[in-house]
Amino acid sequence: MRIAQCWQHPFSKFSGLKRLNRFQRDDKGALAIEFGLVSIPFFFIVFMLFGFAMYFFVMNSLDRGMDQAARQLRTGQAQKQDKTVNEFKNLVCNAAGGWIKCPMVQVFVQKFATWDVVAPMACLNASGSMVTNSASGSDKIALYSGTASEIVIVTTCYKWEFAQKVPFFTFGNMSDGSMMVQTSTAFRTEPYS
Repeated sequence: MRIAQCWQHPFSKFSGLKRLNRFQRDDKGALAIEFGLVSIPFFFIVFMLFGFAMYFFVMNSLDRGMDQAARQLRTGQAQKQDKTVNEFKNLVCNAAGGWIKCPMVQVFVQKFATWDVVAPMACLNASGSMVTNSASGSDKIALYSGTASEIVIVTTCYKWEFAQKVPFFTFGNMSDGSMMVQTSTAFRTEPYS
């Protein structure tokens, strides 16, 4: 019994090695460290997926609103009712849904003589800022859409500010970091009377 008590490990006098061996065997907190290393990229990817899903949701909503409002131009209903530019813009916003901020929307209506010159309005200028509609809000929409059987293009521009709030990643195409969402539709108005 006395012999067993006298024997010591040859490195026992080195206390630093004792602590190192104890640290090597101790795995308390390893899960927390692993979770910390993995959670940062995981939550970043989840947040980016949420952001891109919101982008497609906003774009689809705006496209739907523009199509429903443009149908009134296509059938001549907006022209016959003497709708103004502001009333037409409100039609787009209401059809797009309550999550679209109407002050951030610009709607451009243009008429063309032939299909080969049809082009959507640019929503961004050279400095990356939103182009504003120069038409007076009280103008009749018929001034810009023309009469029956004319080629019309409706362009809707929406400044989506969520893009500038995404940390560590820039996917906005505007000078302030926002994203310009643009939709267009071209058609020939029906031969209404």
